[in-house]
Amino acid sequence: MKKLTLLAAIAALCVTTLANAQPPIRYFDLPKFTQAPTLDGDRATVADEWAGALEFPCSPDQIQLDGQEFGWRNQEQGSSEVSANQLRENGETEVAGEGRTNADFESVLLQAWDDEALFYLAEISDNVRDTEGGGEARAWWERESVSLYLDLNNEDCACGDPAPTSYVNLNVVNFMAVPFGSNELSVCYITTVDNQRVDVHDPDAIEGFEYGFRDAGDEFGDEGDADYVIEGKLPWDTFLRNGNLYEAPTVGSEMGFAWLPIDSDGEDAYGGQIQCVAWAGGNMSEFANWVFVDTPAGPSGTAVEEDSWGRVKETFVQ
Repeated sequence: MKKLTLLAAIAALCVTTLANAQPPIRYFDLPKFTQAPTLDGDRATVADEWAGALEFPCSPDQIQLDGQEFGWRNQEQGSSEVSANQLRENGETEVAGEGRTNADFESVLLQAWDDEALFYLAEISDNVRDTEGGGEARAWWERESVSLYLDLNNEDCACGDPAPTSYVNLNVVNFMAVPFGSNELSVCYITTVDNQRVDVHDPDAIEGFEYGFRDAGDEFGDEGDADYVIEGKLPWDTFLRNGNLYEAPTVGSEMGFAWLPIDSDGEDAYGGQIQCVAWAGGNMSEFANWVFVDTPAGPSGTAVEEDSWGRVKETFVQ
């Protein structure tokens, strides 16, 4: 009886511990480009253009793996401790059974940096692409797009959601799944003013943010032909000019981040999203962390350069 009581107590303690578990603090080395990428939405334009970049899968299947590894906040809803499947099923635009699965949305996210900017490449397999929206013009969350949440100065503030007036230097850059500049809302900069989130489309504020877009048809998946690529550039000067970044990162700097692609699937308003690598929102203490390193990413040196360096080394040896 005593043994059973002890086992019951241990089980209760484990349940309590899991219920109060904190998201794991995760760090990822962010490689540095040897050559900035061409913003055309195609990683094959230049050989090895994105070689060595930090890469994350972002999909419903990956969230299942995250839950198995890091635990669940709400398994029934598809929310792990480091990611969340918040996709929806739309019976009017999607084949039955596709919603909230990899057939609905699946992506690969690559990222790297240099002294000028942060760069990313999002290759997205999508069954339905919807960039119309139906509510407010500023409502980026109603249109197919990619949002990158940033804790620029790595302040780890446990603030923001759900209180609407408690944000501290939250920064989000949203690129819509349309050609850059083809829509006045194609770039949205979500920033913090007087502890509130503000959605900014002002050309002066967003100057410098740019991306390449490519309609990829069915290149990345078998379901639908709405695949696309966004290849983005986020200059440090743009963040510095807006007063949100205190100083440009160097080797050894750290920065918080979370990925949030939007997948609206024809809904008139909000239609779904997926949170990857970390929970996105105002609570920046839950973000994952980049560590800026000088590990090279991108094309290696040319054969001539490598041969020349080889001759230099040979000279030293002699």
